[in-house]
Amino acid sequence: MKFHPLAQALLTLVAIFSMACGQEEKQPELETPPASKPSAETSTKGETQNGQNPPLNQIIDAMKRKQAAGLGSGSVKVNSAWTYTGYSVLDAVPGARLVAVDVTVTGHTPDFDFDDIEIIDGESRMSYGGDPHIAILTPPGKLLTKQDPQPKLGDPLRVLLIYGFPKETKKFTLYYWGKNLLLENHSIEANGWELPFPKK
Repeated sequence: MKFHPLAQALLTLVAIFSMACGQEEKQPELETPPASKPSAETSTKGETQNGQNPPLNQIIDAMKRKQAAGLGSGSVKVNSAWTYTGYSVLDAVPGARLVAVDVTVTGHTPDFDFDDIEIIDGESRMSYGGDPHIAILTPPGKLLTKQDPQPKLGDPLRVLLIYGFPKETKKFTLYYWGKNLLLENHSIEANGWELPFPKK
């Protein structure tokens, strides 16, 4: 069909106008260009640079603070302590012996860490370290087995802690993150019961 030149020009203007309107309607989708949208990688880097995502040493420090406060308002009671000669993952070095310390911890939080209980010379206050060999006991003081009721979170917990300790030192105390856990020094008996050796 042949249009009058004026009508043809008018149709062309309408078509251009319609195309322009269509582009304007779609334009809001392009207001934020894809390049400016933060990717997951950019977002993570930004958080780290702004301090919102703490570096590893801050995470470790936070964990240490939790563990240090793990005893809360609870307490540690020594039931008995003796020179130990049974099975242990520890070996006594020359001039030392193994000492078993049977303790009951009450009122602790889930962040309490038995590895962080240090054995200390009662007189000199010299620390002989933490990381004892740990065995969980029943409330009466026997080695916990699979058949025994398992301790629940928040219940008093009785454990056997085995340390390397000087042969000549008569008394000890226990520290947890710089806090003395005992009201007075505790003596060490000559002998006591022993953990069974693992079956081969």
